[in-house]
Amino acid sequence: MKIDLHTHTKQCKSGDAPTRAISPKDFCTTVLSTDVGIIAITNHNIFDLVQFREIEAFMEDGVQVWPGIELDIIESGSRSHLLVVVSPKKAVAFSEAVNSITEGTTPDSFTATIERTLFAFDGLGPLYIAHYGQKKPSITDEALARLASQTANPYRVIKEVTNAISAGIYISHGHPSIHGSDVQNWARYEELSRDLPELRLAVDSFEHFCLLLEKDPTTINTALNRKTAEELHLVLFEDDPALRIRVFNDINVVFGPKGTGKSCILRAIAKYYSENGVAASVYESASDRLDEIYDIKGNELAINLNTYSIHYCTDEIESLRNAHEVDVTSLGKFIAHFAAKTTNKNARRLLLKEIAPQEEGVLKREFGEFAVATETTANFLQFLRENPAVKKELNSVELGQTAALIQDLLERLQSREWIIFSEWKEVTLLNSAILKFRTEVERKTGSPAKPTGTGFREYALNRIEIELNVAKILKSVETTIPLLSENVGTLGSEKGNLEFRTEFVFQSGRVTDGTLKSLADVNKSLQKKFISQVRKVHERVWSDDLFQSVAELNSITEGEKVKSVYELLQFKRYFAVNGQSYTPSSGEASMVMLQKELGADKDVYILDEPERSLGNEYINDVIVPLIKERARNGRKVFISTHDANIAVRTLPYSSIYRCHGPQGYSTYVGNPFSNNLVNLANDEDRQDWKQVSMKTLEGGEQAFGERGKIYGNS
Repeated sequence: MKIDLHTHTKQCKSGDAPTRAISPKDFCTTVLSTDVGIIAITNHNIFDLVQFREIEAFMEDGVQVWPGIELDIIESGSRSHLLVVVSPKKAVAFSEAVNSITEGTTPDSFTATIERTLFAFDGLGPLYIAHYGQKKPSITDEALARLASQTANPYRVIKEVTNAISAGIYISHGHPSIHGSDVQNWARYEELSRDLPELRLAVDSFEHFCLLLEKDPTTINTALNRKTAEELHLVLFEDDPALRIRVFNDINVVFGPKGTGKSCILRAIAKYYSENGVAASVYESASDRLDEIYDIKGNELAINLNTYSIHYCTDEIESLRNAHEVDVTSLGKFIAHFAAKTTNKNARRLLLKEIAPQEEGVLKREFGEFAVATETTANFLQFLRENPAVKKELNSVELGQTAALIQDLLERLQSREWIIFSEWKEVTLLNSAILKFRTEVERKTGSPAKPTGTGFREYALNRIEIELNVAKILKSVETTIPLLSENVGTLGSEKGNLEFRTEFVFQSGRVTDGTLKSLADVNKSLQKKFISQVRKVHERVWSDDLFQSVAELNSITEGEKVKSVYELLQFKRYFAVNGQSYTPSSGEASMVMLQKELGADKDVYILDEPERSLGNEYINDVIVPLIKERARNGRKVFISTHDANIAVRTLPYSSIYRCHGPQGYSTYVGNPFSNNLVNLANDEDRQDWKQVSMKTLEGGEQAFGERGKIYGNS
């Protein structure tokens, strides 16, 4: 749930943009389209109770709406803006207080002092949210100190800064900070809302929010108990007692000095879940493994050509290798037959030898067609009966009728397939018998048999078959396979997305790209020789020297390795940005690997120092939002880190602090909401979460201060 404590619904002052004005209905529609769960209306120097009630009525229980105002404050000659926000239960009293303090002024002319503001509103127990730092016009430290010292509720004084990074820095130093939309144009509110702060603990009301600001233990524990939690029993070392740590379906951070066993805790967590049937492993940054993870060398790479309607041409290549010439019957054989006189009485009686052989090619092709149809129909019938999507779409009666129709078709195809097979084999056997009888009569009588035909038809069909086979092979290798692209992750707003690309190319005889590698166990030289020789066969298919080309094909050294066009495939795999080949740096490799880990669908994420080799901007803009997104989805996230942006800005439900002293290793557990860390071995041994974090993370308090200056001026 996001919170926005600085919005406008009216064009009040002369400098206000007209796009700040919005009707109650449109206001509610716009806010409800976002993740904002709490919103305060803070117009310049006025509060419209009627409009507030209309918005409450439209909003109903969808979003909490809090009444507020943005005041012009003058202190020691310096102008600043101060938001005053109260409980909706006190809207009427708040309206009266606003009317009283602004009486006789206009939004442009009104100003107030800290004392006058406190006198008018402090009795209502408000939040005071002051423009601070780079948020102009900002309050001075002296005026802010006066406000905090004179209000009855100093913990409700909040600094409003320009962005989430600045707010995180101030919070790290113990200063309540927040940033709001200060919306100028409601047409852009949905976009603006994405950067609003998110409440890590559920807030039921204004009063509840104030108790959380006060770090009320009961309120914090109540909020924490709404989250699913479990107690892990972790054994780090064999001789040590088990650690009992309460963790949440949310973000859990392990931090502490180096060498205190943080990685051991993560491994123990992974082991605990694995032994309880939940897949879990520790992610460790290793940027040098990016090529290995994505298999850039293609060691495990394969492709199914059927997916792209490309024939493997296994039979065609085998047939081409075994091709031989079919001779035309010479005229001499006819002359020899008719010149000879058969004297053998038995030979004259064998009329079978005089029957002309029958054509069997047509029946063979028809049988092949029915065999394919039968197999395909049988597979579809099985798919129809087993596929869950089909069962959801068709009721039992419809499914039965459809299956019965397909079953009937299958039986008819099988019957027809058998009939054609029988007819084909009848012709095959007849032709075999005719040939056998003719050969035997010729052998035993010495009289040449009558030729069965001129042989030209067989000669032509043989050449046509060779041409068709070669054409099919060439068609396959000239087919373009689409580029395969996988989004690896973002390299930041300046560079854009990193892709992992795979290109497949057939060696068609014309490919000369040296960056390509052979996919199968066939070297590129052999591929080129083979397909070039196939092209020669195609060119000479109607020439006298055709079978010389076939012989040359068969004589290629290790040519038998090419069993299909699959062995002619080449590939290259590479990373790309904006369509251009790109080699990620070690830091960029760490970026995308971490994104890949967090992008995987898991129940448990265990990250060991994910910030290695990563810049603060990337951690803030990409990694922290990804971690929070996993937490919002109820996943368990465990992080060992030295980075304050991760350990602090994620506001973990559980912080596990490991340290080492004279008494050995100690483990403290707590959270930033209560600002406590409690020793697991001694409940009375407690430490300040903020102070420990500042001392331990990113070089201690000095580093926090330096980051505050850098981010504050950005």
